[in-house]
Amino acid sequence: MTHPVPHSHPTSRIDPKLSLGEVALTVRDLDLAVRFYQVALGLTLLAVENGRAVLGTPDGHPLVAVRHDSQAPTPPANASGLYHLAVALPTRADLARWLKHASQLGLRLGQSDHKTHEAFYFNDPEGNGIEIYHDWPRDQWPFKDGKFTSFDGAAIDIPNLLGTLAPSDAGWTNAPVGTRMGHVHLKMSDPNATRAFYDDVMGFDITADGMGAVFAAAGGYHHHLGNNAWHSRGGPTPPEAAQGLRHYTIELSNAAELDAVTARLRNAGTPVHVGLSGNVTHDPSGNRLLLRAAPSTVESALAAL
Repeated sequence: MTHPVPHSHPTSRIDPKLSLGEVALTVRDLDLAVRFYQVALGLTLLAVENGRAVLGTPDGHPLVAVRHDSQAPTPPANASGLYHLAVALPTRADLARWLKHASQLGLRLGQSDHKTHEAFYFNDPEGNGIEIYHDWPRDQWPFKDGKFTSFDGAAIDIPNLLGTLAPSDAGWTNAPVGTRMGHVHLKMSDPNATRAFYDDVMGFDITADGMGAVFAAAGGYHHHLGNNAWHSRGGPTPPEAAQGLRHYTIELSNAAELDAVTARLRNAGTPVHVGLSGNVTHDPSGNRLLLRAAPSTVESALAAL
């Protein structure tokens, strides 16, 4: 798979009104995966059909889609794929409620206050990385001219976070309406090709570039797409239908924007398949990307599996 590298920005940047849709995974144990995302993240089971399931928010917005394949091969350790999917909660109090819930479950968590957002990290039962977070106000971000000015992080002030809750708070019940797929962090094989793909072809802004990582965003966000080569530089694409990432989804603002992005991809020599559930392409590391011109639905998420 080749991806020619242009050397100038396209005439138009990607429409900043985009959002991220569902992240789709191939799993060996469907029941275990579904139960985990229901219990650990509080996602609502929206549909189960023929070895496929879609989970999301109570109002029907898909966040995670899973497809069962008990024989799915294990990707090589240095392969590209998913580093983590990142679920953003609407309020800091929601994050505090979730943290108390996670503690009661005994989840083993990593954590960091990135100054743009407070984030907790863990894995699902099949090793897929998950981040759950809440954004700090934008005027506090370490940003200048749309780029990170510092990667310095700190430990989350847990007592302060939990202090957002009143003693009478009802606690965590499930992921509330307004929960979204905030960003997706991928494993890449070639930082230069990845940077060119998101910047020169797709039309994203590059908000961070260095230390083996490339972050891309639209509309002034800290990052919609993270990529790192920390363990995957020069690594292979996983086998077809391997355990792990099936695709990540970008929801574009309208059909004209979908056509424009598709044209930029094709003009750069990147194949795009037009299907009923969206337009499918691959980034330079072989990670499968689904482009849609409208918000994801349960039906479109199922059809794309």
